[in-house]
Amino acid sequence: MIRLNMKFSTVFATLAMAAASLSGVAAQTTSRCWTSATPVVANYGPLADLRADASQFCNEYAAGPGISSAGRLIFGFQSAGFFGNFASNASCVSTFNQLVTDCYGTNPSRPATLGGVRTDPGGAELVIAFGDGTKL
Repeated sequence: MIRLNMKFSTVFATLAMAAASLSGVAAQTTSRCWTSATPVVANYGPLADLRADASQFCNEYAAGPGISSAGRLIFGFQSAGFFGNFASNASCVSTFNQLVTDCYGTNPSRPATLGGVRTDPGGAELVIAFGDGTKL
């Protein structure tokens, strides 16, 4: 089921554009997690789903020749987007999982942050939002 909140879509686009402006900077190896000053996101995808989503996302966007250099995939309440090129399918999965580890935390049903950004060794900027952006 694909659910897209227009306000969240605008926030996601803004974050992606901000990340794009940093693309000329040397690749960073740390995740940059983001939060909100107000309580946001009533609906989160569980941690286990995000782990499964890594394979789906990377098979769609980082496997094989002719893969696009930008895209977005919505799965349940969470979504992931990117611009640039992943070094490989394996590096995409590793980058995705490391971003989830760094920014989601260890609670299996509620993230520590709202999402984050991480640069893949190939230069792709990966952005993951853990929820649908609904105001509480």
